[in-house]
Amino acid sequence: MKKLILCDFDGTISLQDMGYVLLNRFSSGDWEEIDREFCAGKIGSREAYTRIIKILRGTEAEVFHFIREQVKMDPSFKPFYRYCQEHEIDVKIVSDGLDVYIRTALDLNHLSEIPFYSNRAYLEKNGSMAVSFPHTNEDCGRCGTCKKQIVEHHRKDYDRIYFVGNGLSDRCAAREADFTFAKDILYAYCIDQNISCHFFQNFDDITGDLKKKIRGMIFDLDGTLIEAYEAIYLGLKEVFEQSGRDIFPYAKLKTYLKADLESTLYQFFTPEETVKNIPVMRKRYEEVYLEHTHLLNGAREVLEDLHRRGTFLAVASNKFGKFSRLALEHLKVSSYFKSVIGAGDVSRNKPSPDMIHLALIEMGLPPKDVIFVGDTLTDIETGKEAGVDVYAIPTGFHTKKELSQQRPKRILRNLKELVDLLDRPL
Repeated sequence: MKKLILCDFDGTISLQDMGYVLLNRFSSGDWEEIDREFCAGKIGSREAYTRIIKILRGTEAEVFHFIREQVKMDPSFKPFYRYCQEHEIDVKIVSDGLDVYIRTALDLNHLSEIPFYSNRAYLEKNGSMAVSFPHTNEDCGRCGTCKKQIVEHHRKDYDRIYFVGNGLSDRCAAREADFTFAKDILYAYCIDQNISCHFFQNFDDITGDLKKKIRGMIFDLDGTLIEAYEAIYLGLKEVFEQSGRDIFPYAKLKTYLKADLESTLYQFFTPEETVKNIPVMRKRYEEVYLEHTHLLNGAREVLEDLHRRGTFLAVASNKFGKFSRLALEHLKVSSYFKSVIGAGDVSRNKPSPDMIHLALIEMGLPPKDVIFVGDTLTDIETGKEAGVDVYAIPTGFHTKKELSQQRPKRILRNLKELVDLLDRPL
């Protein structure tokens, strides 16, 4: 399979947006107002450049000296590029910035062989600058460099095209590519538009993703694989009744549920009362939970498929360990799991990484070969603390927008995507 990675430059390969750096140094007018219009979507980058270029002043020597002093590339980009070379993955740069600083950056880092597409800047003898747009889309005309058009152009030569970016000019390319690595504004856009993407901080993250072979998956339980909210509510109701208090309506349960039972009860009771109420809650929950617990839509089929393919499966849940194991047995899926860890099985509950660490030991796998799938911000924190990639799913506590604030590696649309990952890895 022939693969291509198209990378944005400003703020992606470079550590800062060199366009803004140049403007701050060489602008002789109010470029900020033009930029505000661009960021608000009132004008495209092509018009913004056409207007801004007229207020830039500097000699060729000044401009190039400044670029050489200021341009800094992500130090993990070169190892990423070498990895791609070794594995016959082509890399090209697509930028809505200017060729003068991209070429300089590549030359300084001995990477001048990397092809790039960008706008072209010209220094005039009078110290002014001009710009041309060799890769614009005349039918649209908003961007100086149409990255979507460049993705389309390469379709005939590649089986799979990845895009890496961070900003406004990357949105169309992210929609057009087969898969996207995103951060900053682009990451938020991809989440909002349901574009499959992986969050990255630097190119080490992307190299890790390209290398990754998923051999194991650890799941949270409630809200990820099963739903037991009615049973939880009945257990809490028993606690409130025995304490002589009125409980909140069932519709507000998700509002009050926290990472574990203790944290949930602490909202309503003193620490001493909470200690006494935990066994009350668990006793009532044990009486009713099997009747009020069911697998979420599609979970059984996904677990069966993953198990059949030889994927190691585990559970890490803040539900009491005994209840977690009995629930899986009742639902006739317990045989699929190599490890089921719950509250009471380790000294610390999530967000401590203890459950993940124990599950990894029982699975016999290193963190790099495993993903953790969960539905809460606590799950994301837990996975990161344990050093495993977190795939969040908005089927429980939080919306995809809320989950995205914690920057999981990926946000799943549904559990079926996990099977698709095995069918078509990166």
